[in-house]
Amino acid sequence: MSETNIKVEVAGSIFPLRVNAEDEENIKEAVELINNKIAEFEKTYAIRDKKEVLSMVLLQLVSQLYKQANTAERELSHLKQLFAEVEVMLKDHTRSINKINEE
Repeated sequence: MSETNIKVEVAGSIFPLRVNAEDEENIKEAVELINNKIAEFEKTYAIRDKKEVLSMVLLQLVSQLYKQANTAERELSHLKQLFAEVEVMLKDHTRSINKINEE
């Protein structure tokens, strides 16, 4: 994995980062999302304190992340259950075929 140095601007501050080259685009998209959310909160709530705005953005984004993670976990659990049921059906079907072949 090759690393690259980039600079990103979040909430008016510039941060130098050393990142894996394949992660660079994701990081830039995340920075854009954060800055857009900051602008949205500043406009909607007329908040000028960057620390407060960043806290609100952080809370919103992390809560969305948790919601998506919980949804994905439920879906994965459901898929595992379906696969287990299909496995049981296949075993039953195989047993039935073997019985027919034995007769």
